[in-house]
Amino acid sequence: MAAEVRRLAQQLVDSEMRQEELATLLERAEAIRRELEIYTAAAVQDARHRGEKWETVAKAAHVAPETARARWGPERVARMMGLHANEKRAAPARWRGSASVPSSSSSEDTAGDLSGDIVSPASQLASALTHLQTASGLTIREVAEQTMLSASFISRVLSGDRLPTWDLTVSLAILFGADPAELRVLFEVAHGMTAQGRQPLASAISQLHAAVRGLHLAAKSPTAERIELLSGKAVTALQARRVLAGIDIPDWEVLAALVCALGGRPLDFKPLWEAVHYTFLMCDDPSGPEGKAHIPLPGEGS
Repeated sequence: MAAEVRRLAQQLVDSEMRQEELATLLERAEAIRRELEIYTAAAVQDARHRGEKWETVAKAAHVAPETARARWGPERVARMMGLHANEKRAAPARWRGSASVPSSSSSEDTAGDLSGDIVSPASQLASALTHLQTASGLTIREVAEQTMLSASFISRVLSGDRLPTWDLTVSLAILFGADPAELRVLFEVAHGMTAQGRQPLASAISQLHAAVRGLHLAAKSPTAERIELLSGKAVTALQARRVLAGIDIPDWEVLAALVCALGGRPLDFKPLWEAVHYTFLMCDDPSGPEGKAHIPLPGEGS
């Protein structure tokens, strides 16, 4: 939630720098206020779960103990979280993570649970759309005119307060000069959709690469060198470039570390990686030199 406040604050700064209309600025400020209110309630709930007394909570919040109990009682906080989740159309989950990423010697199960600076899937989709909108140079009002929607609604979509339909996501991607396929997995995860079934190898490879590029957009397109640093050098700059360019499918440990470095959840990408290997591992000898799997892309040969 703290990370979400930071994202919303950055959106407000960006809007101010673009000198957007007052209604948009105030709407972004209101989104921050609402998120801070929920964060405060959740922080108090965490403190209570750790055994803090109401007197301690009241002192930290500079209110009377009776006020603290009334404002942040467990039933009221649960209702607040439920309403907030309904507004976001996402589960009221807490996304915790560490800055470090295990080395490639970690087990596959551990790699599946890696987490870095992770935000909600809905926020990642909104971040990718916002990044594309900024790069396009279009204002929110211009986007609203092109899509025949209100500027207020477009602002809510870009701030993550409203999840767009797939049709709107496609329209926005095309309007911003981007490939809608790169937003598909972000969209599906944000909407809680399950992974697709087995696909032809070429389609599976294309979808995985597009998904990684979409996550890269959501992370505001860090450089390959930055990704290497964020991953604790579990992913080299060269590996990051080749994956983002659609050249390689890396080992799972490398892909999981790359996803973490970009702020995603490896478990959301595991089915895509497995879909590629399910077909590829039907080959007689799927291993390359030194045991490293190399997935030949269509046209490369076997």
